[in-house]
Amino acid sequence: MTAVTAKAPLGLARWRSAQNVGALSVIIGILFWQFAYEALARTVYFHAYAIDHFFVSPWQVLQSFVELYQSGELVRNCYFSFLEFLCGFLLAIAVGVPFGFLMATQDKLNNFLDPWVSAIYATPRVALAPIIIVWFGLGIFPSSLVVFLGAVFPILLNTYTGIRSVKPNLIEVVRAFGGSPAQIFFKVMIPDATPAIIAGMRLAVGRAVIGVVVAELFGAEAGIGFMVYLYSQRFMPGPVFVGIVILVVFGIATFVALEKLQRWLSPWYDYQLQQRMQGLEME
Repeated sequence: MTAVTAKAPLGLARWRSAQNVGALSVIIGILFWQFAYEALARTVYFHAYAIDHFFVSPWQVLQSFVELYQSGELVRNCYFSFLEFLCGFLLAIAVGVPFGFLMATQDKLNNFLDPWVSAIYATPRVALAPIIIVWFGLGIFPSSLVVFLGAVFPILLNTYTGIRSVKPNLIEVVRAFGGSPAQIFFKVMIPDATPAIIAGMRLAVGRAVIGVVVAELFGAEAGIGFMVYLYSQRFMPGPVFVGIVILVVFGIATFVALEKLQRWLSPWYDYQLQQRMQGLEME
């Protein structure tokens, strides 16, 4: 009897976990979407105003997904968009992390590059995308360049902030024990700044996905953004919602993967956050 009562709260706690609550929230949202469509379809306004050309149900989105997948169009568009995202995002990491470190450690370089970083970062990607398309034409490279411009600055700025936030006493301890500059960099700076760098990458994911769509809207022959634009011009909301859902799922999956990477590289960071939260609750 005691064992049964002990297991019950444990099972209830598992059902109340963050993952299960989030999944339940998504299911409720999809069901509400379906019921709202069914209710709207029974009104006189549905056909009078051709609402079916602008709004679809989750079931119709699933049917459109199957049709696009079977035709091979969806796979082709996903391939091009993923390739553009991957090239632009990896290039943003390769440029943003080193330059963020150099700007954080070299004051002269920081003073020289800061106006350019601020100016380009403040310029909307929508304004730069047409110029890039005109200069470089259509293809993977110009689209990847738009993705790069959207993703590089969150990575660069977070790397800069992370390096600047490294505790000076840690550096002094390593120097006191005869540590070389390379040891200070790899043993102190990089581990201490890793959470900030990964956070910058997570922020860059959203901007990179937006960059993919913006680049394909202005000039592309394939891709999810191209597919969304094409079918929106034909008033076919099913494929449009398929593209939107794919972009959302891909962004969330990449975001979660980077979060797991941060926990693997910096397992001590979550412990520090928990200790800080407990300290605030004690106060």
